[in-house]
Amino acid sequence: MANIRENKRDGKLISYRFTACLGRDANNRQIRRYTTWEAPEGLTPSKAKKAAERAADAWERETREEYQKEKEQGQSYTLPPEKRRDSFTAFANDVWFPLQVCNGNDKQTTVTFYKNMKKLIVKYFDGMVLQEISPLHIQKFLAYLSRDYKTKQGKPLAPKTIRHYFNALGMIFAYAEKQNMIATNPMQKVDAPKKDKKPVDALTPEQAKQFFSLLLDSPLEFRCMLQLLVTSGIRRGECIGLKWKDIDERAGTITIERSAVYTPESGIIISTPKTADSIRTIPIMQSTLKLLQQLKKQVKGQHPDTILKDAFIFPNKSNLFAPRDPNTVTRKVKRFMKRNGLPDLSPHDLRHSCATLLLSQGADIKSVQEILGHADASTTLNFYVKADLRQMQAATEKYAAAFNL
Repeated sequence: MANIRENKRDGKLISYRFTACLGRDANNRQIRRYTTWEAPEGLTPSKAKKAAERAADAWERETREEYQKEKEQGQSYTLPPEKRRDSFTAFANDVWFPLQVCNGNDKQTTVTFYKNMKKLIVKYFDGMVLQEISPLHIQKFLAYLSRDYKTKQGKPLAPKTIRHYFNALGMIFAYAEKQNMIATNPMQKVDAPKKDKKPVDALTPEQAKQFFSLLLDSPLEFRCMLQLLVTSGIRRGECIGLKWKDIDERAGTITIERSAVYTPESGIIISTPKTADSIRTIPIMQSTLKLLQQLKKQVKGQHPDTILKDAFIFPNKSNLFAPRDPNTVTRKVKRFMKRNGLPDLSPHDLRHSCATLLLSQGADIKSVQEILGHADASTTLNFYVKADLRQMQAATEKYAAAFNL
């Protein structure tokens, strides 16, 4: 007889889960099939339980008949999607994640990202059958993320994060559809959550002046790091991944070809930058170059017998040839901003600051795109181009002057 288990959420019965054991495979592991069943509304608990027992018996008979056909026909037998009853949890954990995410094509940060996404998704849909998840179930999940779910810090999820969960679910069901495990993809009838178009956090020109004046009293290495972040627009990990050989002092350029990342599973690792377009050579200001030259001279004085070519510019404290944890940079930057009464900005916000300050000084979109390493100019436009009243006034004045108006 099929095993029957109640599925409850917040103490309320939402469905029953049926499990049938059909035998054992060549490795002596039990062969199981699963399904979920929802009792008709209006039944008392005792009547709902009896109805579930009858439904479980009927389902088990049909499941055993299908399994017998599968055994008789062997590999030539393919169970049609409408008759499959695969556990969503088992599919996400044992099929989609290892084959689509942990396939060697993605960086460890990407793997960790989807691993964290999967935890909450699997927890919510646990006990459900992959083929029985409907667009309504997914809409309820998105509503749960938006209205009820709270982070460990007790905060609601940002719209961008909810969008990430939507995209992850889209990947899971798209793979199930590709493998002919579902007859229809429920995600096709679910609208994507709206994006939150909040302006980027960045220094204003006035705040930037204060920022640069405060840097004058900072330790040389920290001053170099912050000036590099805010004047070149490189990412935090790209900054930590820089080596002395990446600087061309004669040309006044710096080459970005690696990035430092930290994950709990792997610790600090060096990999390629975020995208292929992120590998780039960009100009650096003469003032920033001079600071880096001073830092190099200081390091050389401390390690006279060391060839610095392959050493990191901002290394681990104990080893010039090992990168530091990128998270320490964020903590130091935030402490600096707070201590000096500046906005609570992160290293990535200094990248935003570089872009907005370049554009405010008349830089063209294509140049800013190349400096930041964006794959598409539309990313630069969508994130950073925001006309203010002064810019609009200047534009209308140029228009008037051109036609003597």
